[in-house]
Amino acid sequence: MLRVISFPLRISALILTVLSVTCSATVLDFETLSGPSLFSGPPQTLNIPTSIGTVTISGGIVLSEEANLPADQSSVYGTVGFDDLDTDYSNPIRIVFPQPITNFFLNVYNGNTDPIDYTIADNAGHSATFNLLDNFSGGQSLVGFAATGTVVTITAGPSPNAIRWDFSIDNVTFNEPLPTTLAPEPSTVGFVGCGLAALGVITSKRRKQAREAAAQVSDTGPETRDE
Repeated sequence: MLRVISFPLRISALILTVLSVTCSATVLDFETLSGPSLFSGPPQTLNIPTSIGTVTISGGIVLSEEANLPADQSSVYGTVGFDDLDTDYSNPIRIVFPQPITNFFLNVYNGNTDPIDYTIADNAGHSATFNLLDNFSGGQSLVGFAATGTVVTITAGPSPNAIRWDFSIDNVTFNEPLPTTLAPEPSTVGFVGCGLAALGVITSKRRKQAREAAAQVSDTGPETRDE
């Protein structure tokens, strides 16, 4: 079952609607903006004043009470693309900061009907990849990484169905300590799993060696001394 998208949306040449939001915090949640509940209309570029200057977000559109969204039912910023229809939205969503930031995290909502890998990266060579469940299984997660650049992109990985990408973002946070509740990267989970497995093997070997040593002592019997 695919998500219902409202069209017509055959938009000629990139028509951008520029919006401004009043905000001076390091958390951007789009709550002062409103939009349709289904994808329709041209892409919107958001210029958001913050304590470090204007932050620009582009590639998608503001959606309010987004239909079929996994969790958040307030205002979010989303993008979608199809194999057979040009929507003029883009993958990735791009966030530009007026100066280098320290740390970056946000909520990503996977609107696709399949699990999808999402990569967040900055222009300083840092990146992190996370796998989000399909839309009907929750499809949302808090993701982040130790960014240091001035540009951050959020990119949806390949999709096996006709919806090439379909995701939304919210609660964009920067210059704050990374929370401990961030979703782990798949590589990190694998590394931890391998480490635990190795620890189990080592522990098992040590127990085996201890049993063998105990058996040898038992077979030899107690040591006697001649008086």
